[in-house]
Amino acid sequence: MIKPLFFLFLFFNSFQSYSQKLVYKSNGTITDIENNKIAPNQVRELLKDNEQLITEYNDGRSKKTLGNILLYSGIGFLTADLVQGVTASGISATPIGGGQYALQDEKNNYPSLMTYIGIAAIIIAIPVKIGFSKKIKNVVTDYNNQKASAYTQFNEPSLDLITNSNGIGLRMTLN
Repeated sequence: MIKPLFFLFLFFNSFQSYSQKLVYKSNGTITDIENNKIAPNQVRELLKDNEQLITEYNDGRSKKTLGNILLYSGIGFLTADLVQGVTASGISATPIGGGQYALQDEKNNYPSLMTYIGIAAIIIAIPVKIGFSKKIKNVVTDYNNQKASAYTQFNEPSLDLITNSNGIGLRMTLN
């Protein structure tokens, strides 16, 4: 009785050893068990058998791109408006009298529309970037659970009718 249980245990462990586990690192980076970084195209290749996971992964990558665009454009708007505000309230370029420069009398309207657009873009970018990391974490977790349960071993069973000179038969294909 021990011998069959041992071989059964060994058989199921062989499934586990051939399955590739993925690990989620920060900022959307996915690595394998040996801590080798996996490129997004390689991750898509691993997920090609499960359409739902690849769709969710692509959505997560799109959210990452959108979050980066919002964050960096928001920082750019804030910086541009700050630089424009500092240079606009500086010293006049036309000398008055004995070579002295006069301060401008213009009204300094530093927190302009660009500042508010930059702040809004940064505020919107924060939940978008949090959302992309959750999506990619969920994809990695689902992929690892799917591999652990041997979901892909028999993913498309089919039953075919076969005829030849000897007769008719049925063929059942499990993968």
